[in-house]
Amino acid sequence: MPDAGRRDAAYSITLTDGTATRTREAAPVDLVPVQEMHRRCSPVTRALRYHAGKSGLTAAEWRHLSSPERGTTLVTTPAGRTDHIIAMTNVMHTDQQGVGELAILVEDAWQTNGLGTALAEHAATVARRVGHHALAATVAAGNMPMLHVLEKLDATPVESTGPVLDLVIVLQSDPSQPSRCGEMPVH
Repeated sequence: MPDAGRRDAAYSITLTDGTATRTREAAPVDLVPVQEMHRRCSPVTRALRYHAGKSGLTAAEWRHLSSPERGTTLVTTPAGRTDHIIAMTNVMHTDQQGVGELAILVEDAWQTNGLGTALAEHAATVARRVGHHALAATVAAGNMPMLHVLEKLDATPVESTGPVLDLVIVLQSDPSQPSRCGEMPVH
């Protein structure tokens, strides 16, 4: 498991049902619990995230996602079970200067309690912190829950290619404006 310093740097999210969670930066050693989370996700959930029938991540894919040079991957656990990953959020670098790529996977049993929305808002904060001015997301046109989450971040469509939508979220850069995220309950 990750070192104590990583756990101490966790971001707290309280879900609408009162459940406390912790989100922290992923580490290479998180591959096994991330794979376990993928197995607990339904094929539909995984297909909506990956746009394909993907059952999990290879070790090489995880090295890519957990490499700080490639971006930031966050993992979320219940507050009392730091070895049980229930969500993964990616804010990866792209070939466009200042534009990050956002992707989120939330285990089925943890959906519909505000976790996806809170993770998207936190990802926007993380993206700003590393210097991104926008986030891009590719979402299945039928993935209404994720489209709803991104709508809350004022995502706008930039292209539609068959069954997927490419969206962009322009990140607020004025530090005098209140942040949409914080260590508060999600409603």
